[in-house]
Amino acid sequence: MARAKASQAAKESETGHPGAIEGIPQPKLDWRGRSNQWGTRVKPGKHGLRLGDINVGIYGEIPDQWQDQTRNPRGAIPKKGVPPLGYAIRDKSDLWAESAADLYEEAIQRRWAPATDIPWAAVTPLNEGLERAICQVCTELCQYANCDIETISSWQHQMAYGYHEVKQYLATASFDAARQFEAFRKRALVGGGGLGLEGPGEVNRMILESRGGWTEAVTYLFLLRGTFTTTMLRYLEKHAYNEAEARLYRYALQDKARHMTYGLEHLQYACAHQEDMSLIMQQLLFIGDRIFARELKDHVLREALAVVFAGGIEHAGTAGMAEYRRMMGDFMRAYVDTCEWLGVKRNPELMPREMTQYLVAEGS
Repeated sequence: MARAKASQAAKESETGHPGAIEGIPQPKLDWRGRSNQWGTRVKPGKHGLRLGDINVGIYGEIPDQWQDQTRNPRGAIPKKGVPPLGYAIRDKSDLWAESAADLYEEAIQRRWAPATDIPWAAVTPLNEGLERAICQVCTELCQYANCDIETISSWQHQMAYGYHEVKQYLATASFDAARQFEAFRKRALVGGGGLGLEGPGEVNRMILESRGGWTEAVTYLFLLRGTFTTTMLRYLEKHAYNEAEARLYRYALQDKARHMTYGLEHLQYACAHQEDMSLIMQQLLFIGDRIFARELKDHVLREALAVVFAGGIEHAGTAGMAEYRRMMGDFMRAYVDTCEWLGVKRNPELMPREMTQYLVAEGS
């Protein structure tokens, strides 16, 4: 017994840890006490502990440029020797929007499930022309949603971790788009019609192939395409033929409103903090408008919307097209007004006629 106690005492003397087992590495605990700001305490508010609530002390300091090229979380102590990842977006002005944390919270709290939150049984048989038109519109909206997913995901991994609020919000935006893709596809199939013709895809390609930076992609994805999609969804909700469609368009609008809030806030921030950004956006939109105008020449979506607005083929060329023109007028006024709000001057005389024809006052 005495010999065993002596042996154990010798082991403890060598390792410095009571009960040490020979051959097993003992903890060093040299990481203790390593913190940039020990004692920082965050408190939940009446809505719980939200993402923005933890931006206190050094953890809420968001620099204009993020120098760290690793996945080190903002406020953590960097580890020496970690290979750089080479983030392309490290300037705050290239991605920031003040509302990103709040938009993230809203997105996760207001999520909806197409499988159960849309009363699909409410979709009753419609006349063939109307059903085909709805399916064609849903086909186009599926393509828009897929473009959103691919565009956001292709840029998200290039954003530095110092701006995690934006990265987290954009993760929810990708999920929103995936959910919309699912929901519009289901609407095309649940009524027995199925998917229609693939759209021209020129605007999708322009958005996906943007290489000038995330701000350029946002200009096309949210300011141009987003304004058009939001306007179209509002008119589709107005002309919903059952509760399933009404909820579908309403939920999609709810998601798109968040996307537009982030996108326009970012563009406003970029214009305020980057020299000549408003001029750059003018040039981007000069190009983007012409590609968008080429898609407007394609008759498929225009005619499908007219049929939906008219309730069938019979009055599509009259009442349906009149409503389509009203929709396009709303889109163009919102688009030009938003550009003006951003400080991006637009001259209608330099814009394609396929777009400016809808700026004529209604009834004139």
